Amino acid sequence: MKIQSYHFGHIEIDGKAYKNDVKLVGDKVVPDWWRSRGHLVEPKDVKDLLGADAEVCIFGTGAYGAMRVSSAVKSAFKGRGVKVVLEKTESACDTYNRLSKEGKKVVAGFHLSC
Repeated sequence: MKIQSYHFGHIEIDGKAYKNDVKLVGDKVVPDWWRSRGHLVEPKDVKDLLGADAEVCIFGTGAYGAMRVSSAVKSAFKGRGVKVVLEKTESACDTYNRLSKEGKKVVAGFHLSC
């Protein structure tokens, strides 16, 4: 998958536009991703990402970095040997594309607004 563009509240992946938060798992886009506690990512919010065959998990924390990832989520990924990358969403999209192009197994969760 390739992210063609991102701007506040909008992401385009493989030619399809999304207006709500998304997760990328393998070759699938999981649209309309919402967390149980809004701007905090907890393990139950990312079971599919945690269960995926991945080397890296990228979280796009929003245009201004408002979304947070709990220490429990970070620990769960690290316990599986998966590197966690936290970046504002614009940078996270670039990182996702770069690592995917390099052949890395990457999963991701992108907050599209704040």
